[in-house]
Amino acid sequence: MSNYLVTELIGNGTYITIDRADCGGLMSDTMAIEFTKLIQGASMNSKYIVVRSSGSDFCLGRDSAGRESGRPSDALDAKRRSEVIFNFYGALRHSKIPIISLTQGRALGFGCAMASVCDITISEESASFALPETGHNIMPTMAMSSLIDRVGRKGILYLTYSNEEIDATTALAFGLVSKVVPDGKLDHHLNLLCKALDKTPMPAILGVKEYTANAMSMTIEQATQFAQNMHATINTSKGMMGN
Repeated sequence: MSNYLVTELIGNGTYITIDRADCGGLMSDTMAIEFTKLIQGASMNSKYIVVRSSGSDFCLGRDSAGRESGRPSDALDAKRRSEVIFNFYGALRHSKIPIISLTQGRALGFGCAMASVCDITISEESASFALPETGHNIMPTMAMSSLIDRVGRKGILYLTYSNEEIDATTALAFGLVSKVVPDGKLDHHLNLLCKALDKTPMPAILGVKEYTANAMSMTIEQATQFAQNMHATINTSKGMMGN
């Protein structure tokens, strides 16, 4: 286990802090593997997960330390090397419980993708987001895959081609973040959200996440039928009837 991920169980939430203020929250492959396991295990004893970072920046991207050296031998080797990051994005996307991220400072590349793929992202006004990969001769489909059902086509293409650091208000318009708050108010707004989640019965927590994870790719008719079935199932469960 790395020393750079601090995990706390606070009330009904699992809080995971990237504790690398000295380097802007860079994420190594070793950290990503550990992070994936933490996310996958959190639903056993929590209603939600909170992802945040110490220091002035959320995450400036990936740390090259610990990666395999040299160029991949072929396409399959390159694909294998990328699995750790795709698995991480997948764990965030498919978590049974909602994941909330708090972003401050810069969220670049991997950091931007991580903030986007979380279910709810609360950002400080002064935060900025960017996908600088093409400026470093890197094909950015890895990061783009995390945005594909969060950010619209025009937003994804602008982020990808421009390499520009967009401000939090633009990120909100793109759909990359959920809410923009004054600097220094992240914890206040997190507490308001957590209080609402604390009051929500667990079957509803799980049901809402399951519905949004599946219905967005369905036809309207399928999504409506799925909603009707889930409504009947969840709202008559013991966990709901007892509240």
